[in-house]
Amino acid sequence: MLKKLVISAIATGAIALSSVFGTTTEASAATATNYNTTKYVSSYDGSLNVRASASASSKLVVTVKNNAKVSTSKKQVKNGTTWVYGTVKGQSGWMNAKYLSSKKVKKTSNANGSALISYGARFQGVPYVWGGTTPRGFDCSGFTGYVYKNVTGKTLPRTSGAQYAASKKISRSQLQVGDLIFYSVGSSRITHVALYAGNGQVLHAAGSKVHYQSMYTYWDRYEVGYGRY
Repeated sequence: MLKKLVISAIATGAIALSSVFGTTTEASAATATNYNTTKYVSSYDGSLNVRASASASSKLVVTVKNNAKVSTSKKQVKNGTTWVYGTVKGQSGWMNAKYLSSKKVKKTSNANGSALISYGARFQGVPYVWGGTTPRGFDCSGFTGYVYKNVTGKTLPRTSGAQYAASKKISRSQLQVGDLIFYSVGSSRITHVALYAGNGQVLHAAGSKVHYQSMYTYWDRYEVGYGRY
């Protein structure tokens, strides 16, 4: 009798485990859903990498430029990032949905862009100082305000939030060198601002000093707006 009970329990457990793991497998397979539409490449630096799988570290299939037409077929959310599978320029693969838009990118410009970055780069290594507005020490908005004042003659509001409020709002795809990128870190309000330096880089006063930094790492997740003066 005891032997039968043990066998029965094992069988029941095996069925339960099979059910659980079967459900898990089905759920995993179901993460990719149909997504048939047309999109256009709309990236910060003018190009987008198409990948073999839904991961930034997977094999590169092809790199395409802004406004390339993408015919999508499915999408998948992986580790908080939405990926889209589609065909572009005769090649198929996965693309980060963040860099796709429903309309082509309109070319706009910041006439003082290169001058702003060239001038701002002089202050690399200047220490970050809370409330700082001079080359003795800058905070984020103190740095952007100082650079703009000395290059364009424009006086920007003192804080990052006020600079965002007073700026001409643009989209991510319209970013040009010298534009401002605004962030919200651990708050519901704007808490940081940086100069867009081109090629996926920002120039800002953050951490311990003024420096260049990739915009695709830590800061990327906190972007909330873009502005031009």
